[in-house]
Amino acid sequence: MAKRTVHRERVDLTKFCAFWGMAIASIMYMCSGIINLLIRFVDSISASKTAGALRQTVSIFTLLGNIAIIIAIGLPAYGFVRGRGKGWKIFYWIALVVFALGVVFGMISTII
Repeated sequence: MAKRTVHRERVDLTKFCAFWGMAIASIMYMCSGIINLLIRFVDSISASKTAGALRQTVSIFTLLGNIAIIIAIGLPAYGFVRGRGKGWKIFYWIALVVFALGVVFGMISTII
């Protein structure tokens, strides 16, 4: 019975991470899209600092969406390697760090 409960908890965690990661990412991407439309409107009216601030806001929302995707993928992926050997776990952590750094480094130029 305990094995069944542990399996169910893993499945529930996977579903939880996948759902909320997708939900948060979709909200952040929608906010980014709406603000991008607003930036185009503001740029067409006048060249002001408002458009620059909005661009930075879009970058932050996109970064938050990407972080949500990392969590949605990373936690369930660890559930996959949990019962495997040390090599699998090392590969998981390296892949997760490289993935996260890729997201951050890809966004740094737009945030700064």
